[in-house]
Formats: sequence, C-alpha cells, structure tokens
Amino acid sequence: MTCVTKANVVKTTDGRFLENFYRIAKEYPGIEADDWYIDIMTAKLVDEKRRRDFQVMVLPNLYGDILTDEAAEFQGGVGTAGSANIGKQYAMFEAIHGSAPRMVTEGRAKYADPCSMIRAEAMLLNHIGYTQKGKALEMALDITGQYEKKLAITGRATGATGTAFTDYIMDWLKNPKLEASWEGYVKG
Repeated sequence: MTCVTKANVVKTTDGRFLENFYRIAKEYPGIEADDWYIDIMTAKLVDEKRRRDFQVMVLPNLYGDILTDEAAEFQGGVGTAGSANIGKQYAMFEAIHGSAPRMVTEGRAKYADPCSMIRAEAMLLNHIGYTQKGKALEMALDITGQYEKKLAITGRATGATGTAFTDYIMDWLKNPKLEASWEGYVKG
C-alpha cells in the first residue's frame, strides 16, 4: 500500500494525510506500507518495470486525478478507463471523465468513446460476482482498444462512432476464441 502526497512541501494538509496513513497502517501489520511524493510517483509510473511494483495507492483527490489520467494512457487514454468507488455497503462505477458536453454541443456526441463506461461495467460485473463475464469484457476491450485496433475512436468523423465501436466489442464477446486471442496478444 502506497501513500502519495507532496508532504515535503504541502506540510499541513498533505503532512496530516501522510501522518494518518501511517497511523492507520500500524493497525494492519501484514500489509507493507510506504510513501512517495506525487512528482516522483508520476515518473515511476512511466517506468515499465517500476510501475508494476505498486498495488494499491492511497492519495488525496488531486493526486488521484493526476495519476489516473497518467495510468489511463497505458490502456489507450482517459476515454478508456473506468472508475470505482467502493465502500462497505455501496459501490459506484463510472467513467473517469464526464459526459463530453463539448462533444454534444459541437454535434459530435455519436463519436464519443464508450470504452470508459464499458470498462466501469466490467469492474461492476467483477464486483457483484460475475467475474467470468467481467473478465471477458475486459479482454474484449483490451483486444479492440490496445491490440487489434480495427476501429479507432478519434472523437470526430475521422474515426468510428461509439455505436460502431461497441458493436466491435460485442463481436469479440461472441467470439469463441476471445480468451485464446487475448492471451496471444498479452504474451506476444
């Protein structure tokens, strides 16, 4: 578990956040806890070998927004990442970015990328116990958005519509070779 702050500069708020992180961490001796400054963490996430060292991050909202946008680029961009807020009793799943109001105003709504919402749906499926369906949806998203890329969403008429891309994902979900193809791409 890694706490990300800028406690060396923002001493009052980030310092208190880091202090409380370590206070709570003492209650869980079986979990390794460390901390990094946000500027260094952004650099570590770019390093392909180092970014795999981080499992769970605890951080204030601003730093979380920065790191989720950066991490989203590794899977295809901020329009492709889902988000989850999971509590003890309730959970909420959503796109990491909003409804693209500028695209609607400019008449480009049909070119909005549905992948962020669909990835959130995969997270929801996993959370409520439909792990095979959630994994299948994740694999289809990976193939269509990262590996095969037969269609590209550009947000403009130069790219696929959200409907066409969703149909592309659905075609992969129906494909009996989904898992084998995904494994081939991942290992390849």
